[in-house]
Amino acid sequence: MTLGKFKLNVNVLELREFSINTRRHLHMIPELSGEEVETSTYCKSLMVDYGYQVTSYDGYTGFIADLVIDTSLKTVAFRADMDALEMDDLTCNEHSSTNKGRAHNCGHDTHMTIALTAANYLANNQEELRHNVRFIFQMAEEDMRVDGANKMVELGCMDGVNEVYALHNDAAQECGTVLVNNGIMSSYGCAWTLDIQGVSAHGSTPHKGLDAIREGARIVEDMDYIVAKKTNPFSPAVFVCGMFNGGTIPNAVAANVQARGTIRSMDSETDQVLKNSFSSLVAQSELRGYTTSMTHCGYPAIINHQFAYNRVVQAASQTVPPQLLNANCTPMTGSEDFSLMIEATDDKCGAMFFLGSGNKEKGICNYLHSNPYFVDEDFLLVGAQIFINLATD
Repeated sequence: MTLGKFKLNVNVLELREFSINTRRHLHMIPELSGEEVETSTYCKSLMVDYGYQVTSYDGYTGFIADLVIDTSLKTVAFRADMDALEMDDLTCNEHSSTNKGRAHNCGHDTHMTIALTAANYLANNQEELRHNVRFIFQMAEEDMRVDGANKMVELGCMDGVNEVYALHNDAAQECGTVLVNNGIMSSYGCAWTLDIQGVSAHGSTPHKGLDAIREGARIVEDMDYIVAKKTNPFSPAVFVCGMFNGGTIPNAVAANVQARGTIRSMDSETDQVLKNSFSSLVAQSELRGYTTSMTHCGYPAIINHQFAYNRVVQAASQTVPPQLLNANCTPMTGSEDFSLMIEATDDKCGAMFFLGSGNKEKGICNYLHSNPYFVDEDFLLVGAQIFINLATD
């Protein structure tokens, strides 16, 4: 047990078995973005049992749960994302995924568990609350193509919220390590899809066709050129093509191609350079005779508000030893739709932090989305305590 180094309320410590059992149950029932039916039902039933006022949204799995102690007080919200990844679970233990091809390899099972543990404590210790609290159980964080935070904001999850907080586990960091900064915390990011329609021809007469594979490869190469030569070298930019599919048989010119990937950047100007390049690449391709489209969807960067940042630092310093608190961390190049929730508060008052879920002594040191994906479950109570501190200070 690694909890001795942390300052945890005795009543929080009593929730250790609850947190572990809850996390393992959620780990066994992973569901994809927008399909979190069983997951949502399970979380919702617990929040109802605790006495929270639950608001559901017809046709969507996301929901909110409120604990209002005084309408004159401000409301502090905590986000927990519910979806899993489309991959097999290779952990091979007694609580591995029971849904084939689905796995919580980003640790959203731990995010929900931390929220449920904090909610459990707060419901039973309402006299400690200094704010009304709302827990936001969000669908579809992983897949940019599926409505997630954007839809929940549209449906009203942020109505009346003054501050909003979220954490993300990181099993590459030691258990209980807190990483946060005052400002940009994640990248601007979007997922893109490239579709090219050419003309098929026999492989022996390629001059009679338009080779979609070759055109797709050219566009992917051009995107690398844009990152290298069209963006400010002092502003990080990332272009990734993660999928490339085209053709049906080996001895014919491919008539169509679909490629998919992502772009990331750390400032709005670079973000626009990358996105604006899509239309010019499509125009050039169509001049060459292809029917080409390039669509994209994504999120703005998370920008931690100074007041919310200070609150996180204070809440974390009350829980973790100084050597485990990095209050000036490097922003991640990943992106997060939690940014949309921060932007939906009146003063854009919100913050996200990373919380270490690894343990080198136990052999747990894996990056997000790696497979297998393990966590040191002791970190769950650390996250819950930080959320509790934010609600009670």
